[in-house]
Amino acid sequence: MNRNWLISSTLVVSLLLLSLSLQSCTANKINLRKTLDTKETLQVQAYWDPIADASLGMPDQSPKHAALFRNLSPAHASREYEIDAFKVFFSKGSVPVGHVWKLDINAVIPFLQQFHPGATGEMHINPGGDAAIEILGQRIVLIKVGLESEGAFACLRALSPAYAEIVFRIHAEFQLDKEARAYFTPAQFTGRLILNRNNGSIREFSLYLPSRNTNVDINAFGSADMVFVPRMELIAQNTHDERNIVWETAITDNEAKDLLEASFYKFSAIERHPIKEAIAQAQAENRPIHVVLTWGVFDDESC
Repeated sequence: MNRNWLISSTLVVSLLLLSLSLQSCTANKINLRKTLDTKETLQVQAYWDPIADASLGMPDQSPKHAALFRNLSPAHASREYEIDAFKVFFSKGSVPVGHVWKLDINAVIPFLQQFHPGATGEMHINPGGDAAIEILGQRIVLIKVGLESEGAFACLRALSPAYAEIVFRIHAEFQLDKEARAYFTPAQFTGRLILNRNNGSIREFSLYLPSRNTNVDINAFGSADMVFVPRMELIAQNTHDERNIVWETAITDNEAKDLLEASFYKFSAIERHPIKEAIAQAQAENRPIHVVLTWGVFDDESC
């Protein structure tokens, strides 16, 4: 009897510990889709400032260019969305803070169509694939970034008992005119969504073009330019939800930004050094140098 009682007690304790362990794991994760109240709606405002600066002056190159690029504005200054539409930004299962998942770009495009009906996730220029050249009898492989830079990713940045915050990054463009081969290609769209877990409503939503110089590529009639657009944004705010948020678990904005960038560009995970430090380390360890040029001109005199 005592032996059976001991076995039963041990089994009960083991089951309790397993249950607590599973509860702990579940508490650190959340299935965001299950918290949405699909009866709610949210009014989203759209803003699209005119081009403020152009590197080569292409928007004013001719009346045809000006007609394409000087009068851009949102297709819908305001649009009402059912809350269910925002589930495209949520993961399909339970995830912890810091987790990154891929978004269905085709499901995201309807939001971008509030700017322009020509929104598309298929970039018109695809420099993908590797090329090889021969220099002094040596075959050199040039690695180019292509299709892997398309698409959209999201990350659960923060979580509290009452709220969850998702940040996301989207690569897409707008075909303004097919015959003119006219495209408006933002460098990226960044976004943020705060979900009220208690009532399943969206507290805040924003999707915007980061405001930095030359943040858009434009193409038309076989020519191209890099331009600056001060503001291009979708934004919504639930004015009935203004309570302070104290995050229980979170990563920083910069950490989330780095995670999203790494999802698009795998080379960003490579440890990088200034050229002089890299040369010194390569000589000390007798290892080759891998050079990644992301912008500008490589100055070999620094070697």
